[in-house]
Amino acid sequence: MSRPCASLPSPSTAWDATSLAGALKAAAVRRSAPHVGPLHAVLVKLVLSASAILATSLAHLTLRCGLPRYARDVFDKMPHPDVVSWTSLLTAHAHQGLHRESLALLRRMVGSGVEPNGYSLSGGLLACAGAGQDALALGKEIHARVLKMCLHGPVDPVVENGVLDMYSRCRSIEYASRVFRVMQVRNIVAWNSMMAALLGSGQAEEALRLFVSMVSCSVGVDGFSFSIVVDACGELALLRQGMQVHAQVIGGGFEADADVRNSLLDMYAKCGCVNSAELVFKVASSQDAVLWTKMISAYGKFGRVRDAVDMFDRMAQLGITQDGIAYLAVLSACSHGGLVKEGWHYFNLMSDSQSSVRMHPEHYGCMADLLCRRGYLEEALEFIENMPFDTSIAAWSALLNSSRIHGNARLSQLAASHLLKLDPENHSNWVALSSVHASGNDWHVTWTIRESMSRECVKKEPRCSWVELYDGVHNG
Repeated sequence: MSRPCASLPSPSTAWDATSLAGALKAAAVRRSAPHVGPLHAVLVKLVLSASAILATSLAHLTLRCGLPRYARDVFDKMPHPDVVSWTSLLTAHAHQGLHRESLALLRRMVGSGVEPNGYSLSGGLLACAGAGQDALALGKEIHARVLKMCLHGPVDPVVENGVLDMYSRCRSIEYASRVFRVMQVRNIVAWNSMMAALLGSGQAEEALRLFVSMVSCSVGVDGFSFSIVVDACGELALLRQGMQVHAQVIGGGFEADADVRNSLLDMYAKCGCVNSAELVFKVASSQDAVLWTKMISAYGKFGRVRDAVDMFDRMAQLGITQDGIAYLAVLSACSHGGLVKEGWHYFNLMSDSQSSVRMHPEHYGCMADLLCRRGYLEEALEFIENMPFDTSIAAWSALLNSSRIHGNARLSQLAASHLLKLDPENHSNWVALSSVHASGNDWHVTWTIRESMSRECVKKEPRCSWVELYDGVHNG
C-alpha cells in the first residue's frame, strides 16, 4: 500500500482549483493509488472536470499509479483535450512500456485535428522504438513530421535523438546512420546511441571506429560510452585494446559504474583471461546479480566448474537474486564439467512449484546437452521428447552432435530430421541431415536430400575467425 501523501489537504480543507492541483501533483510524486478515487470525486464535485489542466493532472496521477485504463477513461471524458493533454497521456504510456497504446493515442490525436508538437513526436518515437520493427513504418511517418518542423526553425536535440534511437532500436541501421550524419547537434546521447546501434547489429569494428571519432571530436565520454566500447572489444576478442580502454575507465573514474564493471568482466572472459575477470569481480566487491552471473558463466566456460557451482551456492546464501540467466549459467557450467548430479539438482530447483524462476527452452537445452556429453543418449532423447516446449533447437542440436560422436546413426538421423523441421531456413541443418545419412551408407536418401539442397540453392557458407597477433588483428 502506498504511503499517505504528506501534502494532501485534510477533508476539512476548503477545496479549490489551486489546492486540488497541488494535491494531484503531490499524489503523483508519491504514486499514491489510494488517493485517485477521492481526488477524482472532488474534481467532479467542484465541477472542475472540464478543466483540461486538472483532468490531465488526474490522468497523469493514474498512470503513475499503474492504472492506464482509468487514465484513458478520464481523458475520454475531457470535452476538448489540447495538445498538452494528448502529449501527457501518450508520453506516459510510452514511458510505462505501453507502446502500442501510446501509438494508438498518437493516431487519435492527429485524427482529431490536434497538431503534435516536439514533445508529442518524442513520445511517439519512444513508443516506436519500444515496439520494434513492427512500428518502423509509423516511425518513418513521425520522422517526416520532424523534417517538416525543421523547415520552420531548429528542432530540439531531444527530438533528433529520438529519431536516431527509433531507427537504431527498429534495426534500421542504414537510416540511423543517415540521421546521425546530418544531425545539427551531435551530443553524447547521439554518439552513444549510434555506437550501440552498430554494436547491436554486429558491426563491432564500426562501433570502435565511431568511438575514436567521438574522442577526436572532443565529445565527453561517459560510463555508457565505455560500456559500449568494452563490449565491442569483447565481441572481437581484442584484449590489448580492451586493456587500454580499462586504463581509461580507471583514469576517468568510471570503475564504480555497474554497467562498465559488467562489460569489463565479460570482455576479459571472452578474451580468455578468466583471472583478469576474477580480479574485476573481486575489486568490485558488489552484490550485483548481473556481475555474479557473468562470473559464474566465465568460470564455467574455462573449466573451473567447481568455482562456478560454489559461487552460485554463495549467491543463495547471501540472498542475491538468482534469475533464469543465473540458472542458465550454472547449468551450462555443469554441462561443460559433466556434473550430472549437480545439474539435476539445479534443474529440479528451478522446476519446483515454489520457485519463481520461469523455465525456458534454453534451460532444457542445457540439461539435454549435459546428458548428451556424458553419453546418456537414450535418457537425453526421453528428456527431450517429454519437454513442455514444442521447439528446442538447442536440445536437438546437442543430441545430434553427441550421437554423431558416439556413432549412433539412428539418433543422428532422428535429431537432424527434427532440426530441419524446426529450422528449415538454416542451411547447416540440410548439410547435417545429408552427412548423417551418408555416414550410415544410406546413399539413396543422401542423394535425395542433396538434390533437394540443389533445388533450394542450399550451400555451406565459409566461416572466418579473428586472431590477435603481435602485429595486429587478422581474420581468415
